[in-house]
Amino acid sequence: MVWLLDDYYDREHRAYHIADLGKVLEPLKIRYHGTMRDMPYDERYTEHIEPTGLLPFISLVSRGPPNMNAATITALVDRWRPETHTFYLRVGEMTPTLQDVSMILGLPIQGEPLCMNTASDGWREQMENLIGMAPPEPPNKKDRAPAGANYKWIKDHFAECPIGADRDTVRTYTRVYLWYVISRTLFADSGGKLAHWCWLKALTVLEHKWSWGTAALAYLYRQLDDACRRTGTMGIGGCQLLLSVWSWERLPVGRPRVFNKRPWPHSENLNREPTWAYQWDTVSEMTNDPAVMYKQYTEELDTLTSEQVDWEPYGNMYHFGTAMGDLNPKCLEEACFWRMRCPLICMWAVEYHMPHRVMRQFGLYQECPPDWQDTDRALHRLDRKQQRKIQNWPDHHRNHVTAFEHCLDAVRNGGHVEVTPYDDIAFNDYLRWFLDSTRIELVNRAYEEEMLDESIVFDEVVQSQYDRLVRGGRSTSIASSLNFVRSEIKKHAEECEIVWDNSLKDENASSPLRNFVKKLRRLGNLLGCRDGEIATPSPSPPEDEPDDSQIPDDTILSQAKEQAHAARSAYMLKPRGKGSNRYTPEDYVNRGKKVVVESDEEPPRRSALRRMRNDEPSSSEEEEEERPPPPPRRAVRKQPARRGRRS
Repeated sequence: MVWLLDDYYDREHRAYHIADLGKVLEPLKIRYHGTMRDMPYDERYTEHIEPTGLLPFISLVSRGPPNMNAATITALVDRWRPETHTFYLRVGEMTPTLQDVSMILGLPIQGEPLCMNTASDGWREQMENLIGMAPPEPPNKKDRAPAGANYKWIKDHFAECPIGADRDTVRTYTRVYLWYVISRTLFADSGGKLAHWCWLKALTVLEHKWSWGTAALAYLYRQLDDACRRTGTMGIGGCQLLLSVWSWERLPVGRPRVFNKRPWPHSENLNREPTWAYQWDTVSEMTNDPAVMYKQYTEELDTLTSEQVDWEPYGNMYHFGTAMGDLNPKCLEEACFWRMRCPLICMWAVEYHMPHRVMRQFGLYQECPPDWQDTDRALHRLDRKQQRKIQNWPDHHRNHVTAFEHCLDAVRNGGHVEVTPYDDIAFNDYLRWFLDSTRIELVNRAYEEEMLDESIVFDEVVQSQYDRLVRGGRSTSIASSLNFVRSEIKKHAEECEIVWDNSLKDENASSPLRNFVKKLRRLGNLLGCRDGEIATPSPSPPEDEPDDSQIPDDTILSQAKEQAHAARSAYMLKPRGKGSNRYTPEDYVNRGKKVVVESDEEPPRRSALRRMRNDEPSSSEEEEEERPPPPPRRAVRKQPARRGRRS
């Protein structure tokens, strides 16, 4: 079994400090800002932005971002694992993928990986040649100034393009506008004050085809890798719009209320149509104490089950994206690249895209265990600030750049891709494996295991640490109690299973115990244990299933759905006893009546009640004779109740 926690990351991880060390951490700060008020969009920028492939994204963020919740983001960061680039939840592994990048942001996936030489020597002269000016040098030349411009300096000099400006001036203002926007939305760092020179350098030639989508996802992965090991009050960067909308679409934890959307300015240019993020254009703001809500969200994620997750918010393979009638066509244009296993490259950061670990998000078969791929500690140590001597990143990452280009070519030339649809049995097997392979509970259990060894003394329970914290706090913790109950149910179900296995000689005596074990396991499954018997729903063909010609090339099924559900999973555990019984209306009518099924070969069995009463007819001639009627009961006079105490 592969243990999914690496001590190299875990000893500094926020989850380790919370669950094992019992520390109380504060929510992180979100380094993501809007641009509508600071840098208004000018329609003259459109013709220069369109060749970059950023027009759908710019049309979205130029309106201003929705209200974001730092407590929700931090609760997710606590469960991010750099080992697999996924969130570890009770429902399994989940993560933003290239599918979410296309649907939410509308960024291009194809193109050259965003990997350039980040040498900063003479960056002021290069900036002056590119946009006409550069920030002044610090008064004390010994002070090391970062290679970039403060956001305030950019707003003071490039907030509005002059009326009647020539084409070159408009192009310069467009370049600065893009630099400002992507620095604050796609590539925001944990400091959140500076627009780095390297992002402006990437916009030197606006017509250059960069893979902005893979770069944005790589940068978000790296920010999550770093933030999950920060125990102070620092911030988290990356595209928080992507992470927030991804969470709101799938998870009920921290999901805001959606208000009426602001009207979208439709035009003849389809590339300016809204992306899926427009569904969350105007949402409610979290006004409670972030520290209190952070604790509540952590507990809610501890109790979340698979049935409470919206796994396919964009629709299934037959009706994908149809819920939004005016969806930008760029969101679906590169669907064949969504499940591409490839290195994601953004300057110094190289992160692996591993959709095979979250196939449930695509509505496909989840392999158990997923193919292991090392995310490479050496790659995670590469940083622009810590490795200043490394500047020629295209040469340093040439193997990964080549691998990314080969992945693109493989998808372009691959043709039809056969896939296996989602299988409930296989996914349940994966969950049982996953829950036994990692840490998923961050909230400590309410009581110790020895609590149930002796009779409950409530005077002692009231002095327990859990109850004392609840009395002194502002709310109860259902997650602590639920984690304790869940673990005890699972433990005692296994103990009863052993007792039942050792008492097979007396089948009749074991059947009540067997039923008790079944109910224990089923109760545990409702609480998220995923252990024991799990009924598989009968297959039902999708409504309005189109022809194969209407299905995208990468979603052609490898077999009929009926065969997929009827086939036994390779990872299916040995079933325990008979299948689960289904409750029918006849069971309600016949409630309280025990039905005994008898065969012709076996002698009739008598219920225990009729044996005790001895009123069941027998086949012998002596019992066929009529018995004398029982004597009548004597009437007993009811004595009045005495009041008062006896002397």
